[in-house]
Formats: sequence, C-alpha cells, structure tokens
Amino acid sequence: QPICAVGGSGLFLPAFGDAEQEWPNTLRGVLYLLGLLYCFAGVAIIADIFMAAIEKITSKKVTIKDPKLGGKPRTVTVWNGTVANLSLMALGSSAPEILLNVIGIFPTFLSGPLGPSTIVGSAAFNLLMIIAVCVVAIPNGESRSIKYMGVFGVTAFFSVFAYIWLLFMLLLISPDVVEWWEGVLTFVFFWVLVVLAFVADKRGAGPPSYVLDPLNSNEELSDMEFQVREQYGKYKDLTEEQVTCLIHYKFAAPVSKAVRRVSATRDFTGGKLVCTRAKTKFEIGKELNDQLMVEPKPEAIGNDMTYVQLSALNYAVKESAGSVDVVIEAKGKALTRPIQVSYETQDGTALKGSDYTAVKDTVTLGPTKTSEVVKVPIEKGDGQYEGTECFYITLQEPSSDKGFALGKQKKAAIYIIDEDNPGVLCFDKERMEIVPAASAALKVGEQTQWELMINRKNGSSGKVQVRLYTEDAEAVKGKDFEGFDYIVELGPYETTKSVPFKVMPNAGTERTETFRIYMSEATGGATFDPSTDGGAECCVCTVVLKGDEAPRSKVKALVDALKMNEDVLALGHASYVEQFRSAVYVGGSPEAQKDASKIETVCHYVTLPFKIIFATTPPVEYCGGWLCFFVALGYVGIVTCIIGDMAELLGCVWGISESTTAITLVAVGTSLPDTFASMNAAKQDEYADNSIGNVTGSNSVNVFLGLGLPWMICAIFWTFVASCEAGDGFHTRFPAEALQYPTGAFVVKAGSLGFSVAIFTACAITCITTLVVRRVKLGGELGGNRKFAWATTVFFMGLWVVYIVASITNE
Repeated sequence: QPICAVGGSGLFLPAFGDAEQEWPNTLRGVLYLLGLLYCFAGVAIIADIFMAAIEKITSKKVTIKDPKLGGKPRTVTVWNGTVANLSLMALGSSAPEILLNVIGIFPTFLSGPLGPSTIVGSAAFNLLMIIAVCVVAIPNGESRSIKYMGVFGVTAFFSVFAYIWLLFMLLLISPDVVEWWEGVLTFVFFWVLVVLAFVADKRGAGPPSYVLDPLNSNEELSDMEFQVREQYGKYKDLTEEQVTCLIHYKFAAPVSKAVRRVSATRDFTGGKLVCTRAKTKFEIGKELNDQLMVEPKPEAIGNDMTYVQLSALNYAVKESAGSVDVVIEAKGKALTRPIQVSYETQDGTALKGSDYTAVKDTVTLGPTKTSEVVKVPIEKGDGQYEGTECFYITLQEPSSDKGFALGKQKKAAIYIIDEDNPGVLCFDKERMEIVPAASAALKVGEQTQWELMINRKNGSSGKVQVRLYTEDAEAVKGKDFEGFDYIVELGPYETTKSVPFKVMPNAGTERTETFRIYMSEATGGATFDPSTDGGAECCVCTVVLKGDEAPRSKVKALVDALKMNEDVLALGHASYVEQFRSAVYVGGSPEAQKDASKIETVCHYVTLPFKIIFATTPPVEYCGGWLCFFVALGYVGIVTCIIGDMAELLGCVWGISESTTAITLVAVGTSLPDTFASMNAAKQDEYADNSIGNVTGSNSVNVFLGLGLPWMICAIFWTFVASCEAGDGFHTRFPAEALQYPTGAFVVKAGSLGFSVAIFTACAITCITTLVVRRVKLGGELGGNRKFAWATTVFFMGLWVVYIVASITNE
C-alpha cells in the first residue's frame, strides 16, 4: 500500500494511523509540508550538538615522546585537520543525508529512491547553489582564492569521480545491481580519499605562511607588523591598536568548519551565541582593511606652480635593514630649471644617535630629474627591546624666490620595527608528579599549594607578558585542582617567575590523573623554547596527580577498570543544568534574551520543544565527547526517519515521486545550515578553502560513506546471507534481475537516479571548470568584479535549475 493510503505506513508516521489517512489531501499536504520544515529545524539543532561533540573529539590533545626531540615529551592534537574535516566533520554536516540511506535499508536490505536521490540532490545544491551564493557574498572589489590547492585538487577530483563511479556501477558494470565487490570498493574509496587528502595536506606547497599565535617569534611578529605598515600605512597614520587589529585580520588562524556550522544554526534558531556580538580584533581589522585598501584620491595640484613633497606619509623599516629610502618628488608645473630642496630628520620616540643617524641636506631636482631617493641610516639594535618607534623627516619651506612650494606631504613618519630578542620562555619542568596530600606542600584549607617556575633565557630586555591557564585531562578543574586563567608579567631583566597552583586531595576511589598548565600568547617580543613540550606555540607542563595505591574494594577497582572519573561525572551533571538553562532562554542566557531581536525570539519559541528534548543529550564532558557523539547521532537518526516518512507522505498526497521530493525539499532543507555557514566563511575568511573545499569534500564523502556503507552491507547480505528461490519475494519483485541472479542480489534501479547522476556530473564538471577559469583569469574563485561575480552566480543557479528540471522531467 502507498504510505498515504489506508493500511500504508512508514517507520513512525502517520501518527494517527488509518484515521489520518482519511483526512482531506489538501489539509494533509499543508500539515506535512509544515511538519517537514519543522523537522528541518529540529535536525539542524541536534546537528549543532553533534558538531559540538565532534569538535570536542577532534581537538583532543595527548602527550607523546617526540623522536625529533630525543624522546622528550610534546603535547599534540590527536586528529589531523584535513582528516577530521573529511571524516567526523563531514559526517556531522551531512548526517541527515547519510543516515537517511543507512536507516533506509533496514529491515528489508532494499534501497528506496528517497535516500540515494537525496545524496545526489544535496550534492547539486551544495556545489551549485551554495557556491553561487558565496561568489556574490564577497564585498565589492574583493576576491577570495583557494590557498591549499593540493587538498582541493584531491577533493574536487573525487567529488566528480564519485558520481562517475555511480554511473559505471548502475549502468555499465552490473546494470541495476550493486555486486558485493562494488559496494566494498565504494566504501574503500572513502579511505583512499582521506589518505590522499592527508598526504596532500602534509606535503603542502612550500613553507607555511605566517599564522598569528602559532608562529609568534619576535622576528615573525616584526615581519607581520612590517607587512601591515607597508600595506596600509603609507598614506594613513596607524595607531598601535589599529596595527594589532590588522595583524589579527591578516594572520589569524581560520575558524573551524564545526564552529561555522554551529554558529549558522544558532543564528536562525535563536540559540546560544558561539561568539559574543562585540566586535573582535579580527572584525575591526577587516573593517580597517576595507577602508584603508581604497586607493587614496590624488592630490589636486594645479599647473600654475611646482609642488615638492614626500612620496608617502609613513615609511616602515626593520631595525636590521641598515637604512630606509625616502623619495622626494616634484608635482604640478614642469620644472624649467634646477631647484634645491632642503630636508632634515627630527626625533620622535626614536632618538638620533641611538636609533637612527640624523641627516640634514639638500637635493637637486630639475627638468630631467623630478624625484630623488634619500637614504636615512638606521642604527643596529642594542639588545634592549623597545617596541616600534618612529622619527620624522621634514621638508624645509622655500623662500619666495625659489620657484616652488611644498605639497601636503611635507612631513613623513618613519617607523622602526624593533627586532631585539627579549628572551625565550619555558617552564622549569615539563612534567610534575604530585601526591595531593603530601605533607611537604603548604596546606591551604583542604587544598595543597604547589609551585612551578617560568624561566627566561637568551635575553631579558624589556617587559613581557604571558597568559597562564589550565586544561583538564583526566583531572577536572574545580574537583581535582583549582583552575586559573590570567596574565603574568616579567619586568626588564627578570629571568624567573613563580607560578603557584592549588590541588585538592583525590577522592578515595580515584586513580592517577593529569591536567596541564599552559603558557602562551607572549607579548613584548618574547618567544617559547621550541625544544620543550608545546614547541614554538606555547609551553606545557603536565601535572600528574598520583592516586592512592592502597588496596581498593571491588567496586572501586571496577570504576577504575571502566576508566570512570567521578569529577568528570560531577562536571557533566553541572553541564546538564547549563544545557537546559541554555535551551530555555533566547540566546542561551537571561542576559542574551534581553538583547534578542523579535525574529530571534519567535524562532526560539517555535523550536523550543526540540531544544528541551535535545538538552537530554549527555554533555561533551562525558567520555571525551564520544557519549554525546553517539547519543546525538541516535537523535539525528530518529529525526531523519521522521523526515523520510514526512517527505514520502507529502509526495504521496501531492502526487509527486519520492525522487522529486528528495532532490528538492529534502536536499534543500538539510543543506540550509551549510549554506549560511559557507556564506559566513566566504565573507570572513581570507581564503576560499572553507567555503569551497568543504563542499567538494562533503560531496565525495556523501557517496563513499553515505551510499558506500549501506550498499556494501546490503550487497554482502544478498550475496552471502540471503537465499532466494523461484516464486519468492525477490523473484516476484525483480523478475528481470532474478534471471541473472537467481539466488538474490542487491538491486538498485538506475532509472531516474542514473539520469539524475549523469546530469549532475555534467553540471559538476562545468562548475569546477568555471572556478578554475575564474582563478586564472580573475585572480580568485569567489568575488572580484561585480558584473563577473553576478554572472557566475546566475550561471551556477541556472545549472541547478537545469539539473532539477531535467531530473523531474525524466521521471
């Protein structure tokens, strides 16, 4: 029976059974459409929690013995970024489409049209519509290009190859049947993709560019400042705060895919903000970039007089450069005879003799020489870190009979960027073992106070500041130790600093646990010892809290065997309270609710039932995020089943096929959060990797994992488990295939699916080719000239319309 007829049913719907089947089709169609849209919001909310679990898992750090450092310990992240994006991150962003296929094969081990068509339809929307939106999301005059072409090349190839492989399977190798080896090979391609992308990521294309924080040596920070002043400061006086914001804009590390996705979902459901609405240094720097990159209007200079001026208002020079070139030029009326122009330097924060050599001289300009380069000597550093200093060069006013006047740029600032080394920082220990109740420690109430030392070597000039903070491992802040996060300062020539911290006595049932103390974000030009744990990014000390070695009860031994941490459980219980609190309030808190807009308030209360239900998901503190991962995955599966039933019911009462419903409503609804996430990435990132590369990677994973896994299971079942014979259900349902496979086979009718895949493959090749042409001809895949950007967007959207119309027409 059809799902919308009396006697028909899906996994969960219709909710009121046969009584619902007798309702008017018009009413049912409206209810099913609203229900489908509501479920899209629900699956986006639980996917938000799912992605938070993935972020927790993929950001896990461990301490290893690095052979490059002679076996010394080093703290590293477990997951490679590219591998995370193509595995767990891709699963998180495409979970509804993938689960629609995985769940759809049970219990019959047959493939319906809804799941595979949703995969193809979602791929078409992702590649054509999301990229179309991203192309014009870039501000006018700006462009974005892909930085890591190696990884993009791998994912772009597989994003096309995956669908060509589908055509070969369904139309050429074994028409309308997926044999067991084809299913296995499709799933294996997923791992081939991950490995090749990992290799491309590791090889890269030359040395990595500067990234703020990870590459924070004084030399690199100086170079960052020099680049910013050279690019933005020639015609504009920049404050120290503006320079800092521009450095954040140009060199900050990119935001992860999970953060983009979660932020996009919470924006349109009125959830808790991922980031504060206050402008960050990155955002302020971006605004400054937009303002300062506008070419300055040329000075209106008449032809009645010759004007002499400096070529720029500001110059930047590194302390080690030895000299800086300043250009004096003549503008306006052409010179008919030689003229002499006097200039001299003046102190600012930089002083003559110690920072630069004072100059006072004249240059001669004439009919054949309208500009002259003046070299101003820069003194070498004295080993004292002084920060960026400046002095000035000024043109002298001529007497009335000299035949020229000074232009507006008659005084320029010269910024000297200091390269002195204020020292290398490290902890005196990389590992501390503590017995919390040891009598040698200073008792402070129920806590014990311990001490770690900061050492400063290879220089100690100037004042430096560092951030000190703790990070949980097995030990938990507030239960096993007193966490902290503060700034500590080392004055000029101060070479050591004490870092006190407090530890609570372990509960009797607890085993040996660890936590970490980090030192990062050094200012004043200080760097971190790259040979210690944490490398050039930071310094890490692993604190080991020794457990009670006394004999334990069987219950306590069982707790240890299961690796349960009582403090983590307690923290998780507290997080449960916070989850329900965040679910109830608009924006996640009473404070945010006061500032919420009307639209955010409406969206919040509409989706409130979903938020309260999904707040029962275990917090990410449990089991390193894995418990939240699997429970959230289960919730996604349940909502996906309801979406599948709702889509089938809607198509049935409206008289449209499941394939048409899949490539339109279901594909678009499940892809909307990714649309907003990619659009925000296109606007805010300096490169196009997050907005384009994630699309091609996701489209590949959808086929190899979303179809490869269930098809492999079904093909193996029908080949090695099922036993068919004449007259049974298989022979009755698939008479043509039963002639060639009398004992049974996994049948996937190519039909409209094969045609849809073929049309999409042609559109995908056209789209990727267009992006390559844009990169070569326009300098970037996204943005650029407004006319060309809109032309590209209209073209891509037109391809999507062609795909949809052609696929529906072929039904």
